[in-house]
Amino acid sequence: MPTLEPAPIHLRRIAARVTALSTCACLVAASLVPSLASAAQAEDPAAPEAEAMFRRGQAKYETADYNGAIELWTEAYALVDPSPENASIKALLMYNLAQAHIRAYELDQNAIHLKQAQQLLESFRSNLKVLYDNPTQLKEESAKADMRLAEVEAMLAELEAKDEAKDEEPPAVEPPPVVEPRDDPPLVDDGERSGKPLIIAGGAVTGLGAALGVVGIVGGVMATGANDISDLEPTDLDARDQRFATGRTGNALALVGAIGAGVLLTTGIALIVSGVKRNKQHRRGAAALRHLGPGLSLRF
Repeated sequence: MPTLEPAPIHLRRIAARVTALSTCACLVAASLVPSLASAAQAEDPAAPEAEAMFRRGQAKYETADYNGAIELWTEAYALVDPSPENASIKALLMYNLAQAHIRAYELDQNAIHLKQAQQLLESFRSNLKVLYDNPTQLKEESAKADMRLAEVEAMLAELEAKDEAKDEEPPAVEPPPVVEPRDDPPLVDDGERSGKPLIIAGGAVTGLGAALGVVGIVGGVMATGANDISDLEPTDLDARDQRFATGRTGNALALVGAIGAGVLLTTGIALIVSGVKRNKQHRRGAAALRHLGPGLSLRF
């Protein structure tokens, strides 16, 4: 997984600008302190509070409380007046927030941190013009910012690939146990058992197989419907992802229904047939006993 540089801790006035994005991670945060102080000198009433929040956020960052740093730096960002004079302060706060989100992800593995870091770095990249006046230097630092952004995007792509692999795995289906009908010899006495229990069991298993068949049909309809995305806007990525997820679910249901229905219907029908045969044998044996019974007599 790509690694990114830590957030800044070392002082430099923003008027001197940042000389290289490779050292930006060591300069950005502390550059804000004199910048916020300059804003205070310009009679910005919110500047002292913003500077205090920034310092507290820096302490949180240095002690690995990245979520706390994110909260304080976000409040400091909101307090800085959105004037052209403060554009560079806001740009550097964006960079600090992006770094804090990346570090927070390393601790809790919450993908939302990477997505927020990506958006913040994109905003920082688009505001580099307020930090660099020299075109050559601006081009170099833009390239470095693009490389930093690409690292975050690669981490996001890796996470999405893992999630897709999990979604595509079909659920494990264990086939129901096959009940083998007992091949008992026909009984012709009072201890004989009829085939009624087998018929009842076969009917229950057949009904369950039919239910799974319905599940398979519903899954097939879901999967077929999910293939049609003509009603969705090309830019509505969330809706498209949801439609594709529905299609994968439908495919899984269709697979489970087809396998389960085939096994259960076959088993149920076999049980019913076996029960019917046993009933016929039972009736033939009982009829034979009734026929022989009256003719048996003993004489003394």
